[in-house]
Amino acid sequence: MQVPKSFMLCFLVFSLFLSNDTDAEVVASIETDVAPNGTGSYTPAFPSGGPSSSDIIEGSMPVAVVGNFTLENSAGVIALTNGSVATAYGDGTGNSPHAAYATGGDGGGTSITYSLAGFYNLSSMVIYGGWNDAGRDAQHYNISTSADAGQTFNLLTTFDNSPGEAQGVVTNPVSHRVAFTEDTLPSLATGVTHIRLDFLAVENAYTGYTEIDVFGAEQFLPGDANRNGIVDINDFYIISDHLFSMPSAPGLDGDVVVDNFVDVLDFRLWKDSVDAATAALADASHAVPEPASGILLGLVLALFPCVRRHRC
Repeated sequence: MQVPKSFMLCFLVFSLFLSNDTDAEVVASIETDVAPNGTGSYTPAFPSGGPSSSDIIEGSMPVAVVGNFTLENSAGVIALTNGSVATAYGDGTGNSPHAAYATGGDGGGTSITYSLAGFYNLSSMVIYGGWNDAGRDAQHYNISTSADAGQTFNLLTTFDNSPGEAQGVVTNPVSHRVAFTEDTLPSLATGVTHIRLDFLAVENAYTGYTEIDVFGAEQFLPGDANRNGIVDINDFYIISDHLFSMPSAPGLDGDVVVDNFVDVLDFRLWKDSVDAATAALADASHAVPEPASGILLGLVLALFPCVRRHRC
């Protein structure tokens, strides 16, 4: 008996549907550390390990910040990329030492954006947070990524463990480690240039965050403007040919920093990535100024007409 083609088509579609029952999704894994009784400083310990000192945004400052991340004398955004999650015992009041934290939430810092200074395929993210007690240890935020130098963002995932630790802890530090991975696909996100966290409603209006670690592989070598796997003088030519202009698309035409504008930052990244002899050749042959001298040169040129006429 010959099976109708329409039946075969329906069967094929149904089979594909069944074979795709394990859709890819972002998985969040949380580990919690409640400190024992004590005084002074305290460093939480997690089964999966502590913060990284060499992740993609280590030591970086955000390119955009909205809200107040320094409530109760917290250190603010600088605490999020310093490779430390050490905290301290408090007394259950606002007088407790909060220097380890950045305060995020609907009543504190509400948004923070980082540039990765390149295109990255992300493998994972880990966000640490907590407080000197259980009063402000919850985490609640949206994580979004951009593939076009921060012009548009797509939601990656939302996390919410409110109200956090609920064991009646009063003066003992509570810390959380939340790791984000992809359960099926090889990457958490691909072609990422920027990451944004939007901090949402939490207990007591804001909670503490101590570190954000981002892991992944860069798709192109730093400074490789033509993306041929080699950083050389040809990349410099592309940057210089498009200096002080917007690229045809983020990351192209010499925009190696991927901020959608070709300027001295792109030149500096190229210079830091190339060998010293090639960098010196570019300096000597093309007289491209360093950022500070470029600004000085611009001021001199701006004042030159005044100097010729002996007035300003």
